[in-house]
Amino acid sequence: MNRRLSGRWARRVVWGTLVAVAAIGCNPLNIAAFMFARDEKIDAPYPLAFDKDHPKKDKDEVVVVLLPHLAPGTPRELITADRDLADKLARLLPELSKHNKDKPKIRVVPPAEVDKFKLRNPNWKQMTAGEIGEKLHADFVLEIELSNMRLYQPNTGSQVKIYEGRAEVTVYIYEIGPNGGEFKDRYPLTFAHPKDMILRDASLLSEATFKQEYIENLAKAIAHMHVDHKASTHMLTSR
Repeated sequence: MNRRLSGRWARRVVWGTLVAVAAIGCNPLNIAAFMFARDEKIDAPYPLAFDKDHPKKDKDEVVVVLLPHLAPGTPRELITADRDLADKLARLLPELSKHNKDKPKIRVVPPAEVDKFKLRNPNWKQMTAGEIGEKLHADFVLEIELSNMRLYQPNTGSQVKIYEGRAEVTVYIYEIGPNGGEFKDRYPLTFAHPKDMILRDASLLSEATFKQEYIENLAKAIAHMHVDHKASTHMLTSR
């Protein structure tokens, strides 16, 4: 087979694969990026690691406390989103960190343990995030503010609802050092699910299933801000 024919057949195989993948519901653009791009590691913009001159710089494992908060007016269907997000991040951050050989591993204080701390300390709302992290023997605290959350497209009728997940997130990072907890950095994150914004009729998918996808992908978006990860996991976040 000459070069021209072999090239033609190669193109047919590639596009045939994309068509088949599209037929089962995946985003062809994401799959194309996955197939053709090198699966390079993306550096996290806000790694949970100490500076070179920090007393804890040689730690092989860092302990993280998660403090998510819902803004007033959060829709009823997302009233547990803060706890659901904490549970997802508590599993995801340590899992992703296992693959970063040159960075410390991450251990998250279980959300249930944070809840027990709040019960034992009724005045916890008067404490700073850094103070809470210090009392829970953490190295870092992620205070996560969740606002403008929604699962549905606004102004859709009671009979026809369309899924359109959105959230505005602000993450405050506190570092626990010899002088206690200190504010280190912050960043905003605008979240949309699905990423390709192909909207879905709510009658074709249960609210529980879409909410699970929404929380899982929000957790990935936040985790990727703190842990190095492969490009393929970044591109294929939404389904």
